[in-house]
Amino acid sequence: MRRVDRRLFTRTIFSDSLRSKTDAYRDAPLPISDAATISAPHMHARCLELLLPQLVRPNARSLDVGSGSGYLTVAFALFGGTAYGIEHTQALTDLAKTNVK
Repeated sequence: MRRVDRRLFTRTIFSDSLRSKTDAYRDAPLPISDAATISAPHMHARCLELLLPQLVRPNARSLDVGSGSGYLTVAFALFGGTAYGIEHTQALTDLAKTNVK
């Protein structure tokens, strides 16, 4: 998780500006749209911890359903496999695409 700067994924669909460092790194969910949040860092850490044996397998593939800002999808991909994110609104899909670039 240290390889992915959470602050870069805390923009909202309403603003391109980054959150303050204090807010971005707080262990709490943050809103990224009317109905979506980026999960607290401890939740992402737990997910990665549980999936680690699968993520490090050769040719691993992962699917992040409800990928929001794309943060966890990028974290999955950094383990060497292929990661896919899917989102239920076009606005969140566009936000994730912007963040992942």
